[in-house]
Amino acid sequence: MEKCAFRWNSAMLASLVLAGPWSAAAVAQEGNARAEAIAQASPGGKAALAFIESQIAQLRDPALRSAVKAMVANPAPTFMARWPDAAARARAHAALVKEGLLDPARVAPDALFPPLADPAKAPQSFLAAPGGVTGGHHSYPGGLAEHTAFNLQSALDLEANYRKRYGLTDLDHDLVIAAPILHDLMKAWCLQWKADGAELEQATIAGTASHHIFILAEAIHRGLSAELVVAVAAAHDPPHLAEEKVVGFLRAAAILAGADPQQRRLVAGKALARGPSIEAEINHLADHDYVLSEPIERVVLDALGEVVGAPGMPAAERRWKVLEAQARVPALAIYAALRARGAPAVRALVRPKP
Repeated sequence: MEKCAFRWNSAMLASLVLAGPWSAAAVAQEGNARAEAIAQASPGGKAALAFIESQIAQLRDPALRSAVKAMVANPAPTFMARWPDAAARARAHAALVKEGLLDPARVAPDALFPPLADPAKAPQSFLAAPGGVTGGHHSYPGGLAEHTAFNLQSALDLEANYRKRYGLTDLDHDLVIAAPILHDLMKAWCLQWKADGAELEQATIAGTASHHIFILAEAIHRGLSAELVVAVAAAHDPPHLAEEKVVGFLRAAAILAGADPQQRRLVAGKALARGPSIEAEINHLADHDYVLSEPIERVVLDALGEVVGAPGMPAAERRWKVLEAQARVPALAIYAALRARGAPAVRALVRPKP
């Protein structure tokens, strides 16, 4: 592999993450608009979204189909209508702390929730959102759609394999489709774009990234089935091996949704209300695209930093140029080209078409 002279090192990434107050909604909105324009020109992002929408249309339950379609079209945290101001959000923070689901030393009350002007309207589209944090997997406009589409296809393939190999004829196909589509939806709220091309940082709730808890709260708030909520909850940890942790996710989400997790048949004490479903484990297994895409992202950023943009370009503008390149060409394709033929191949691959 040809060695890249430009290094997208940890200090540069940190400067992007830390530049400016992360909770400033105006800063995020400026970046969101630019990301939206990039995503609208992303072939991979738009193709991924079309695939997701085609699978939503396959949902058999009309109420579920309508709900999932609406949430992808507008990934808004409507449960936040329960927490309309700083005082209410401080109460949410206190409730989570009281239950041992939030570390107040790590997350202050004003850092629990991302900026949100209107709980009925997402701050950015599903298409514009990244699939991972700054410098992580799919951390570019269109990345959420691509990551979700990959995981969705993985879930469908796993379902087919379980059906064929073990003769499982009663798997719930709706759960297999809906769980991976919904799982990362709240990244559109949590990972908004700053003006410099970095993303907002997420709080940690119940030992995991807040987007995971927020989508569970939204699903509970919208009255989606307990089976689906638990299947979505399983994405970050396998319920058969880490049941107590999954229960923690559900308890935290129920607090934010203003629901009793036992009455909703989500949990029973420190256990799940029912034994974990195979569909839930399929969703967990499907959510492993990051195993490959996360570690290669830093290599891809190094390569793109060398071949994208003009010499002397400000770091923030170079970052946006890198994001534009990643939105045009998948990171895995860039990595494959770099590994096989070096930086010149990357330059040719990401060069904008006339």
